[in-house]
Amino acid sequence: MRILMVSNLWPPEVVGGAEQYASALSHHLRGAGHEVSVLTLGVEGPDVVGTVQSWPYPIKEAPSQPGYRRLLFHAVDVYNPRAGRALDAVFDELAPDVVHSHAVQGLSSVAMTQPGRRGIAHVHTLHDYWLLCQRNSMVHRDGRACDARCRSCGAISWIRNEAISRFPPELVLAVSGAIAAEHEQLSWTRSRMRVVYNPVEIVSGTRTVPRGDGRPLTFGYLGRLGVDKGVQTMLDAFGRAAIPGARLVVAGRGPLEAAVRAAGPSVVAAGWVDQERKQALLEDLDCLVVPSQWKDPAPVVVNEARGRGIPVIGAAIGGIPELIAAECRPLLFPPADAGALASRMATFAAAPAAYRPRPEAAPIDWPGHLDAVLGAYAEARGSAAPAHETPQ
Repeated sequence: MRILMVSNLWPPEVVGGAEQYASALSHHLRGAGHEVSVLTLGVEGPDVVGTVQSWPYPIKEAPSQPGYRRLLFHAVDVYNPRAGRALDAVFDELAPDVVHSHAVQGLSSVAMTQPGRRGIAHVHTLHDYWLLCQRNSMVHRDGRACDARCRSCGAISWIRNEAISRFPPELVLAVSGAIAAEHEQLSWTRSRMRVVYNPVEIVSGTRTVPRGDGRPLTFGYLGRLGVDKGVQTMLDAFGRAAIPGARLVVAGRGPLEAAVRAAGPSVVAAGWVDQERKQALLEDLDCLVVPSQWKDPAPVVVNEARGRGIPVIGAAIGGIPELIAAECRPLLFPPADAGALASRMATFAAAPAAYRPRPEAAPIDWPGHLDAVLGAYAEARGSAAPAHETPQ
């Protein structure tokens, strides 16, 4: 089968889990004998066969851009004709059997409608809230969660989804029940929605009991260092918990890097870590903290920890409660509540072995996940409408 992945970013240029997942899925699809190519928003990389110029700035530079340039980016993201031309060129050259789109911010609704216009089976995976929010996260620029959609997001969402409803993907795969529920307000998604959890890859040789080698009890965080990710809440909570001899290792980049570096001697600022250093960091953890304050659909790092038998203290928001192991559910805490998180850290420190998950109880592994995705491709191919015909 010839598969075209559509993703605004692609390794080695990554910001979040969506592009990492899409790349990993491509690797497993190739291992199963399928041909996989990629179209991106101006990012070159392995197997990238088409790019669309990102204007007026590369998408990874969005956090540092002034307001007027962000407005220009959002205007192009309503309708980007360059994306249509690039997709058509790739369609003509490769004749894909299936298009699988992921995070498409910057590529506009064209990335969602062009496969249907051409009569090509299309599966879209919901990794974020781009269909509902122009910033795709449902948070304000300062990191505060949106209580309700603002007028501009409502207007742009209506325009975007009106266009998509004419040529929608045959199937929409949600990475959690939480993000699926958020999108039920879009009528065109309802009959097409399937929840397919990201896979948990079991890593051999994981610890089955806490370390007894005299090293300090180690909490860890991996991700973007932003208010919406709950980093400041986590730093405040760790300070309040005051667990003797414990340390907190924080890996990532973002606006709160200075706050992490200034948090005290028990907080280790690891900075950005590549894949090799990430594996070493995970192996050094006793407990992962996922303190998101936005409706995080499915943090990849939760599955990475689960596959290694590492306990997780997670915020009870988005898809996090669905993903953590049963053993860790008593450690869930209300988002943005530093006092509650401090309490959970202390609870864990008192009995670490009680919260260690069993990796073999993970919900889905890569073989099972690949079967689900290939099943979605087959279903989409069976129901794709002919070119230029509007689906009913």
